[in-house]
Amino acid sequence: SQLFSTTVHGDPETPLLRAYLGDPIMVRALDQTMNESHTWNVTGHYFRTEQHMAESQPDNTLHIGIAERYNLLMAAGGPQQMAGDYLHYNGRISKLGEGSWGLIRVLDEVQSDLKVLPGRETVPKSATSVCPSDAPVKQFNVVAMDYAMSLHSKAGETITVDFDRKIQLRNPEGKIYALENEVQKISSGSLRPHPLVLRVNVGDCMKVTLKNNMKKHKAGMRVDMLAMDPHKDMGVAVGNNSGDHAIKPGGKKSYTYYAHPEIGVNSALIRDWGNVLINPRDGLYGAVVITPRGSTYRDPRSGADVTMGNNWQVDVIVDRAIPENASRKNYRDAVLMFTDEDQIMGTSFMPYLQQTAGLTMVNYRLEPYGYRQDLGCDASNMFYCVAAGKDPETPIITAHAGDEVVVHIFGASNEQNGVFAIEGHEWPLEPFREGADRLSATNFGSAERNNLYLEAGGSFALPGDYVYMNARMPYMESGQWGILRVLPVG
Repeated sequence: SQLFSTTVHGDPETPLLRAYLGDPIMVRALDQTMNESHTWNVTGHYFRTEQHMAESQPDNTLHIGIAERYNLLMAAGGPQQMAGDYLHYNGRISKLGEGSWGLIRVLDEVQSDLKVLPGRETVPKSATSVCPSDAPVKQFNVVAMDYAMSLHSKAGETITVDFDRKIQLRNPEGKIYALENEVQKISSGSLRPHPLVLRVNVGDCMKVTLKNNMKKHKAGMRVDMLAMDPHKDMGVAVGNNSGDHAIKPGGKKSYTYYAHPEIGVNSALIRDWGNVLINPRDGLYGAVVITPRGSTYRDPRSGADVTMGNNWQVDVIVDRAIPENASRKNYRDAVLMFTDEDQIMGTSFMPYLQQTAGLTMVNYRLEPYGYRQDLGCDASNMFYCVAAGKDPETPIITAHAGDEVVVHIFGASNEQNGVFAIEGHEWPLEPFREGADRLSATNFGSAERNNLYLEAGGSFALPGDYVYMNARMPYMESGQWGILRVLPVG
């Protein structure tokens, strides 16, 4: 948790970007001669990939491949407009560990060795609080805990793939976030958890009290996109910021975040930075989903109110009495979090690997081809093989034909880029831009998220089971697939 502290180590040797609070910053992101894809993440700030389009969704992570370049425009100090040191880094854990990170130092006092920009001679002072005094407050009590994971309830511990490598279906070193009121059920085995998913509305102030119940590791909480105080709520000691934001075993800490209207309806990754090189790989991650102002949430099956719950799938009930929501519909909302750790796949390793190995998950679950093949399934019936049981153990998204469905795809901890697809469905590249190009597959990398807006059953609203997948075949074969179940209307 002190890896990125200037107080401990001095400033990093990587370029130090300095700016005054509110200055426009243009980052030119280029991938010149690399043989691998990367992701670039910036904390406390956001950019729009379509910088001149007001409807373009704010983002803070970008995957970038060979010969690509992007121009990313940000305002120094982010939506919270607070001075401090902010981390930018490669979302791939291995590359982060190799030193692919740096600092953005945002200042609110004039420095002798940094000129002010013309037209910005007056440097503003930092805001004194993250949340407006009249913002609705949502309080969550969260626990970081050890959890020995079983990715499939019936399969063995491993599946052997090429070159005697193995897909792991158990992780005795697993770690998760959970709500405090879920801990007993999880520990007793009566609740099989998904990654933590918290939902707030645009304009909400989110307060999280995190308790570290893990036996060995420090815990922290780093939430992307939401406004936060870099000196209190970064989740890790960064640069010259005060304090160590991580928590020793048995300790607790409170964090405050604001779903700023600039970020809008969106979603954000939660990642542990108490030990970022290990804990996210083992499952210590989650998501925050930001919904329209004033929304409530219900369980899709029971109809119970789950507004303050931890649910990977909910129905979002929009308050259309609020003018900005007048044209919005109620919708189904689901979160899928993908992880992998195979660094060799896709590299110039001869002979070329055909299958991935190590830990590979979707929401702490997996449905490997190998397991089904051992039961007698083959390529012709892999997704509806009676011998393997009715449904896969991976999440099943459920909706009625024609329902609006929003699926949030996260690269929670990854060494590879994935390609997410749902057969028979498309979604707009920019969901709030009329006439935007439509996609049937989308890339995602480590620490990245995508918000996919689609209609259940596709263009013709046809009921049936549709396979969602990581369309990179080795990862699909490893078990990164599931079902979108579209029921008839009514």
